[in-house]
Amino acid sequence: MTTMDTTGPARTLHGWQIDLIADMDRPDIRTHGPSAVGRNAGEQDVTIRRHRDRTWIYKTWESDRHPGRFHLYTPTTGKVHGIDARQARLLGAASWEPTGPGDAERAPVPPPTEAEITELALLVRPFEGPGWQFPEVPSDARVDTPRVRVLMLNPTEQCNIRCTYCYYGGAYPGTRPHQTASPQADMVKAAIDLFVTGEKKLEPAQRALYFFGGEPLLAFDQLKEAVLAVEERKKEVGSQPKNLIIQVNSNGMLLTPKIVDFLVEHDIYLNISIDGPNHDRYRVDRRGKGTHERVRERTDWLAENWPEYFASRVAVICVLSAPLDEAALYRYFTEWPTALRALAWDFDLLLPGGEQSYTDFRRMFTEQRRVWDLFVAAHRQNYQEREQSGRYRFSFSHGFLHRSFHRALNQPERDGSPRLGHLLGVQLVPGNDNLVLGSDGTLYSSYEFQSPDFAVGHTDRGVDPLAGVEQLAMFRAAAKAGSCRTCWAAPMCTVTVPEAPFRATDPAETVRDKVTAKRARCMSERENLEQGLRARTDIEEAFGAEVLRGHREDWARQAEGGSRVDYFFDA
Repeated sequence: MTTMDTTGPARTLHGWQIDLIADMDRPDIRTHGPSAVGRNAGEQDVTIRRHRDRTWIYKTWESDRHPGRFHLYTPTTGKVHGIDARQARLLGAASWEPTGPGDAERAPVPPPTEAEITELALLVRPFEGPGWQFPEVPSDARVDTPRVRVLMLNPTEQCNIRCTYCYYGGAYPGTRPHQTASPQADMVKAAIDLFVTGEKKLEPAQRALYFFGGEPLLAFDQLKEAVLAVEERKKEVGSQPKNLIIQVNSNGMLLTPKIVDFLVEHDIYLNISIDGPNHDRYRVDRRGKGTHERVRERTDWLAENWPEYFASRVAVICVLSAPLDEAALYRYFTEWPTALRALAWDFDLLLPGGEQSYTDFRRMFTEQRRVWDLFVAAHRQNYQEREQSGRYRFSFSHGFLHRSFHRALNQPERDGSPRLGHLLGVQLVPGNDNLVLGSDGTLYSSYEFQSPDFAVGHTDRGVDPLAGVEQLAMFRAAAKAGSCRTCWAAPMCTVTVPEAPFRATDPAETVRDKVTAKRARCMSERENLEQGLRARTDIEEAFGAEVLRGHREDWARQAEGGSRVDYFFDA
């Protein structure tokens, strides 16, 4: 198989689209004489300041657990500093410029002295220019040799239940519906050939083959053929990947001895979705009836009959949804003996689709902060004790927590310049990071959006060398036009191309809808990263920096696994 011979420069967004994004997705900027301050959407505190032709970007906070202690995060350096109350008030002040005689004495925060400005500048490191400088996407960039990190196969797009929050349930624009279509065997083989290449550079990398759907166990025979095709392809090219996992994501209701025996024999991981107290609210069958008891029965059955496999290869997946009650969720999973025997738990938030729905998620943030409190308190135990603690396991199983905490703790130090070495959460050109096989052989870069906008090729032609580059170029243009350019969270951000899926073909109304959804996603991201920073400082101050060593070692081990197999720019 060869890749498409596509030539020409990558497309990007139109000027009018960029202007519309800039108009809608920008901080609230207030000008005071020669200076200006800005607040991001969803935040009340000043995080952007323009003073004497230099841009200041920062984040300050007062500890909830230790009132009177203030901290400053400086994204230009990646450092966190302790500051005093006067410095915190100055950085949060609406103006540093008195506008008339006597104003300084009447101001809520008297303007800083020159010495104070100098001291703050040494911490914040303000820079010339309007904001972050994101890496360029080279005009001649191509993906001539795809290096796929994650391959996602859907043996069928049909499902035996109808979760109301499902990407394919009809509630989200730009996503495919449930249907009976399945990719043909030759299409699956072609996708596997793209994934398992025998290239030596990929052998030590962390990579995964995921089976989704629909419900993949509805098409178990096709799933089985795909697994055997992977094993045959490995022999064909002499591949011996060190960190390749195969995983099936299922509602668990169709598990049988025959299926489980195959999973065990081929060392396949299994994720079973069960949403605890909220399960029957959203995870219903075609008649609208809850599925909780059927899923739980099969999970108990699996743990009882294959205990070693369950403990080493089976994870319980829970979608966090409104109304979120973390105390009830904790009781559910810690009082269910089977859940305690599983390899892992994975709780992740159902992300808001727009600012209207974001109002509901602000209520959920109160519950999330309880999880952060539990996580911080667990660090009074040593590393080994924490690993055995049910409370710690519960808190760290929340995806929003461990992702944002690791970024807040392990971000690299920077040199104070506005140049970033990455483009938000993007590490790889779309089509390399995730490659998704559609039922008609189309290859997509997004699991959520299996639509023409995210097509990167076809199994009968290979990967289009420019398709993913174009997706990346449009994402960069939108990020550069909007609030990302002055956001304090940008160096730690995990937002990726499918979460801001702007396209040159979008009409004005579609652009507006996408900006609204993107702003809500950004508000959620900033909330999580702020809590990550707060947890980092609270743990250090309460228990000492040494207790964080285990987290840093975990991060280092992940980095050594070589999960980044290709870059779209020079870091």
